[in-house]
Amino acid sequence: MKEYIVLALILLSISVASAQDWPMVNYDNAMSRHSPQTLISKNNVNQLQVKWILNTNSSIENSPLIVGKTGYCQNNNYMQVIAFDMDTGLTKWKYSPNFTSLSVGRGGFSHGMLCENGIIYAPTGTAGTVVALNATNGTVIWESPPVQPIGGAFQMVAPPLIWKNLVIAGSAGGDEPPFGIPARGSVTGLDKKTGKIVWQTKTAVGAWVEGNNTSMNGGATAWSGGSIDTEKGIAYLPCGNAAPDMTAVTRPGPNLYINNIIALNLTDGKILWNTPLVAQGTVFNVSLPDLHDWDPSFGTTLATMDLGKEPQKIVIGHDKRGDIIAMNATTGKPIWLKTLGVVYRDSAAPATNGSGVVWPGTQNGVEAYTAADNSTAYAGVSNTGVIFYLGPGVEGHVVPAFDAMPNGVGNGSIVALDLKTGKIKWEYKTDFPTWCSPLVTNGLVFSGHITATGKPYMYNAFAAATDTPQISSGIIMALDADSGKELWEFNVGAPVGIGGPSIGDGMLLVPTGSPAEIGANPGGYIVAFGLPKK
Repeated sequence: MKEYIVLALILLSISVASAQDWPMVNYDNAMSRHSPQTLISKNNVNQLQVKWILNTNSSIENSPLIVGKTGYCQNNNYMQVIAFDMDTGLTKWKYSPNFTSLSVGRGGFSHGMLCENGIIYAPTGTAGTVVALNATNGTVIWESPPVQPIGGAFQMVAPPLIWKNLVIAGSAGGDEPPFGIPARGSVTGLDKKTGKIVWQTKTAVGAWVEGNNTSMNGGATAWSGGSIDTEKGIAYLPCGNAAPDMTAVTRPGPNLYINNIIALNLTDGKILWNTPLVAQGTVFNVSLPDLHDWDPSFGTTLATMDLGKEPQKIVIGHDKRGDIIAMNATTGKPIWLKTLGVVYRDSAAPATNGSGVVWPGTQNGVEAYTAADNSTAYAGVSNTGVIFYLGPGVEGHVVPAFDAMPNGVGNGSIVALDLKTGKIKWEYKTDFPTWCSPLVTNGLVFSGHITATGKPYMYNAFAAATDTPQISSGIIMALDADSGKELWEFNVGAPVGIGGPSIGDGMLLVPTGSPAEIGANPGGYIVAFGLPKK
């Protein structure tokens, strides 16, 4: 009898420990961003206080990992993997990859890592590889070969995924002009023990990336990762827009698989189905190419919908126009579609003298990971008005429509949607864009938004601010998951990393730095919040 009691206690301790972990950038293979932790709740969230701050001197966009008493993060530009003590925030070790250069185009943006069985798997940016590190001391176990020829805009920034003996890696850098030759999308299966390439699937397919078109066109990259059905061995990945971004004159159609959610058989890498999202402002119209850089963004979420008779697996996808869609996981057939945020004159094409004001811009819509619990999907929405231009050459650029936005940068919202119907349960509106992935846990939704930027401001080719009259900060907040009522907020001193916070070991870890959107204050630190000691 004693043996059974001891075994039960051991199993309980393992369960409690795993509930306090955050082992993948979006918590699990479903990319649910849904933690079962119970230490932080509606009753005490307003007591959260800063415990420590870890400054890495480079922006952090991805949710930190939490495994036991150790946290892990990867910063941008340097793509360093950093291990730190959860109690103190002091670093345990740091790994720096070998770069061909420190940055390409708009710089490196790590979208996250994962930890499995004491091994960290991380992208290396412009080195174009995935690296496996000993989670205890940071030593290299293996480094894969570059999954594509290094050069142009190609980078490896997608969060690696794992299924059985495979590590799955998507390429990035498909919309970099005028910053470099665009990468052509691919997804690669690597041997988990050695890092060697097992299979590779091209996601930029057709005449538009063949022959003479190879020197100009690219895209359809799986740059933000996706969810995995571990039982069936299927990954659900968003493929990005094509380049050149604002014109299709060099891109004979069809432009597969730009702006599609694809289902990938992980055994052999074959594409099982594909569902298109935005094409020139028309949802599910694949005859016209995207001219606005409104690609599906930041992964997918695999959820289970209770239909009464038997549960049905669904895939949640979203794009930068602001569409969010639920699809049948087996067929890809749409179940419901909802457009969130501000959409205005979205069919206006870029022109040499400007398109006129269009909402949303290239950095907008649902441009962050979503979260989902057993009944609800949660999305952060950003709205900004812009003007699309053609040129110089065949490439285009985007200019903020300052006069169309009272505060110069737009607004946003955090939205809860019913998983079965797509009906909006509640919406929390923010005065400024969110650019922050929600996290749901124990009746709470954590998300955030930026603060004032002032206007006018300097901006890049995608209308993202590079220098602003005011130093934009970031707000992290907790909302009631049932009602959307705000329960707590804190100014963390810089924009919250677009990948959003993570939670575990009784701590809320908030990364800062979102240079793709607000370059005036890149942040580069983690703020750790915890409850007061009893």
